[in-house]
Amino acid sequence: MSYRSTIARQPEALADTHATVLDQLGAADLSGLLRPVIGVTGIGASFAAAVVGAAELQARGQRGVAIRACDLAAGHDLADTLVGLSAGGRSIETVTAFQKLPSAKRIGISQDGAGPLAGVSDFHLTIRQGADATPSSVGYTATLLGMGMLFDRLLGADGTGFADLPAVVEEVLSQAADKMARIGTQFADRRAIDCVGAGAALGTADGASLLIREAARLPASAYDTRHYLHGPLEAMDATTGVLIIGDGREVELARQVERIGCPVVLVTTDRSVQDGDGLTVIHVPRRDNLIAQGIVDILAPQLIAAQLSDAAGLTDVKFRYRMQDTKVKTDAAA
Repeated sequence: MSYRSTIARQPEALADTHATVLDQLGAADLSGLLRPVIGVTGIGASFAAAVVGAAELQARGQRGVAIRACDLAAGHDLADTLVGLSAGGRSIETVTAFQKLPSAKRIGISQDGAGPLAGVSDFHLTIRQGADATPSSVGYTATLLGMGMLFDRLLGADGTGFADLPAVVEEVLSQAADKMARIGTQFADRRAIDCVGAGAALGTADGASLLIREAARLPASAYDTRHYLHGPLEAMDATTGVLIIGDGREVELARQVERIGCPVVLVTTDRSVQDGDGLTVIHVPRRDNLIAQGIVDILAPQLIAAQLSDAAGLTDVKFRYRMQDTKVKTDAAA
């Protein structure tokens, strides 16, 4: 299974996940799971997804916060309900966070309903992502979808507002693909790439930076938009690149970056912004739900990571550094 093929398969995987999650939520008793403070946790790309999820909770008036799984390892009582994200269901840090916080109601989201995360959950939601590649694409978006539907139900909605996403994702992938040759030229031979966004889009920026690091082995970092203005931008020049997600201060930032001679990609819902000499704009549809927006916004960064990976001669190259202590060992994985 190649990275590009899993990117392309996301409409199908999201349709499968939507159907199976809808069935599970329809039959589930969620009483007692909605508590005053909801923490969302994960590690790696799953923490990036947690940032997106926490932003949606906050936007809907719910006290929600993204908490790094390693910050929960000491057993501090940081949340009343803890939502743990792990596409494979075996991340040691997330499983440990659940074990260290037994006073909280624990909701796990993964593809393995019999895996370690499910085993320490009070309620587990199984996603149907199918086979994934390195780096992860479909595992990330399917996790977001499952979380979005869960939050809808917890907060009193019916969870059906995501039904059109597979078709939307297919269209966005097709339109974004038309810009990849231009981006490949502009981002050739970069020494570093910064990824920038605010609120939920900070999670997307974090996910994008991880994709670029994993797929193209380029130094990439994620920054909150306002934080980026207070110093980090100073290191960027004609030898670097910036990927920005958003339609507020992000638009002006993209134009500022272009003026200093640094190539920039802007993923935005603002249709008034157009390409410039050093600015490439990828328009995406606006979604009222920030988790749905996060799914739409990550698609272009996935394709950019694939483009840069191909250019570096790293197409579908596996990770160089294999860790032995990041996954819970199971009989199936032994």
